[in-house]
Amino acid sequence: MTTACIIALIFSIAAEYGVPGHFVYSIAREENWTLNPGAVSSPNRNGTRDRGIMQLNDRYFAHVDWRCPESNIRAGVRHIRFLLGHPQVQTYWVAAICYNAGTAWLVHGRRPPAASLDYASRVMLRWSEAEIPGTFINKERYR
Repeated sequence: MTTACIIALIFSIAAEYGVPGHFVYSIAREENWTLNPGAVSSPNRNGTRDRGIMQLNDRYFAHVDWRCPESNIRAGVRHIRFLLGHPQVQTYWVAAICYNAGTAWLVHGRRPPAASLDYASRVMLRWSEAEIPGTFINKERYR
């Protein structure tokens, strides 16, 4: 599947779930710059790995065919939709942090990991650049 087809799939599935396409795209690019469906991370601290375009953790998404772009993206978008519906997630910024670090820090009133704050900053910057026509990616091209 071409990168253009993967990007179109990201926007299509995001629209189905009512999630801003550029937000999902920004997370996908931060997770997996090349949008490689076969990407597998190095082991995480707990021994799990993140897989596919949306880099889904194999502990929580073992049921997903991570090699299938549509399945992987759909599961990632459903997870983002879930995060956006969490009562303590009030902004896309916090949703991006939670996509990277999970929600335990939020639920227990802790500070998010510094690496996840950096991650969310990159996602939000990429999203803001994508929303300005003529920069980074023109959203009209993929509708």
